[in-house]
Amino acid sequence: MKVPPRFLGLLLVASTTATFLAYHWIFELLHRFDWGQPFIKLACFEAFSVLILLQFYWRKNKTAASTEKVAIVEMTAAIALVVWELVRMVVLLRSGLHGGMNDLGYTDENAVRALVLDHANPYLLEIAKNGNNPLYWGFKYAPGMLLGYPAALWWPNGVGLKVTNLIFLLVTAGLVGWLVAQTDSSPKRHSWQRWSPAMLAAALTMLPERLYHEMFNQGAVDIFPTMLMIGALVCVRRQAWLSVGLLLGLSFSAKLSPVAFMLVLFFRPRTPRRFFVGLALGLLPFVPFLIWDAPALLRNVFIFHSMKDYDSTSLYNITPKELQYLFSAFQLAAVAIAVAVSFRRPFEVRELVVVSTLLLIAIEISYREIHGNHMIGFMPLLALIFTWYRHWLTRLLAPEATTLAR
Repeated sequence: MKVPPRFLGLLLVASTTATFLAYHWIFELLHRFDWGQPFIKLACFEAFSVLILLQFYWRKNKTAASTEKVAIVEMTAAIALVVWELVRMVVLLRSGLHGGMNDLGYTDENAVRALVLDHANPYLLEIAKNGNNPLYWGFKYAPGMLLGYPAALWWPNGVGLKVTNLIFLLVTAGLVGWLVAQTDSSPKRHSWQRWSPAMLAAALTMLPERLYHEMFNQGAVDIFPTMLMIGALVCVRRQAWLSVGLLLGLSFSAKLSPVAFMLVLFFRPRTPRRFFVGLALGLLPFVPFLIWDAPALLRNVFIFHSMKDYDSTSLYNITPKELQYLFSAFQLAAVAIAVAVSFRRPFEVRELVVVSTLLLIAIEISYREIHGNHMIGFMPLLALIFTWYRHWLTRLLAPEATTLAR
C-alpha cells in the first residue's frame, strides 16, 4: 500500500500507540482474571506470541526510519508515562508497606532471617512454613534468592523486602532502556534520538498494574532474578561473556525460571569458554546448601516444582488425567525446537530475546500453574520486543518507507 510521505510520521506514531496499547490491554486482562480462567490466560499468551512473530518477521529489510518529530512525540509520551509511573509507584509502595505479604514473600523473609539470625537451614520443613500442608513447608526458591534481600533482617514484615523490590525494579527499567538505546537500529539525526526508544522501553517495563500488585502488595521477589537476567543481556551486547555467564548463573541460583529457558540457548558451538567459567561462578550459591543438606535442597528447589499439584489457573485443571502427559511432551518439544533454531547461529541480542520469550510462553501455558508473580519475568522481555518493533505496522503497510523527511 502506497502511503503519502506526509502521513508516514502519523503512521509511525499510530504503530507505536497501537503496539503499546496491545501490550497494556493483554497484561490488564491477565491482571483482572488472576485466579482460574486458564482459557483467558491461554488467549493472552497466544496474543503475545502472534504479535511477537508478526513484529519479528516484518523487521527484516523493512526499516521505517523515525524522524525527529516522531522521536519528540515518543519522548514526550515516554517522559509523561515514566513520571506517572513513578508517582504511582511511590503511592502503591507506601500503602503496600502497611499491608501484609503472600506466602512467597513470607517464606523468603522467614528464610533470610532463619539463616542469618538462627543459623538454621531454610530448606528444612520446620523453617519457612507455608500453610498447613507439609509438602509446602521449607524454602522453595533457590539459595541465591537469599542474597537479594538482606534488608529483611533490619526491616521485617515486608518493609525491607518491598523497598528492595523498588530498587530492583528501577535498575531493571534502566537496564532495559540502556539495552534499547544500544540496539535501536533506526537512523538518527541527533544522538538524543536513541534515548527516545530507551525511555519508551523503561516506561513499558513499569506500565503493567500487576507488577506493583505483586511486588508491593503481595511481596513477590521475582524481580531479583529477572533483573539479573536483563543484566546478562546487556553484557551479551557488550560481549562480556564472563559477566554473561555469571549473571545468568546467579539468576538461576535465585530462581530456576524464567532464566532457565534463556540459559539453554547459550549451549551452542559459538559460545565462548569464558561464559561457562562465569556460569560456574554464578552457580556457587548452591554449593554450601548441597554440602549442608543436599536432599532438602533438591526436594524443595527441583523436585517440588516438577511434581507439585496443579491448580485452577492451569490447563491441567480442565484436561483429563490421561492426556496430561501431553503438556510435558509439548515442553520438551518447545525446548528442542528453540535450541535447534539457535544452535548454529551467532549471538544476537534481539533474536535471543525473541526466541527465549516465545519458549518461556510455551513453558508457562503448559505448566501446572500460571500465577501473577510469573508475569514479572515476562514484562522486561516483552517491553524490549514491543519497543524494538514498535513501528512494525509501518513496515507492514508501507514497506517502501526506508527514509523519512524531517
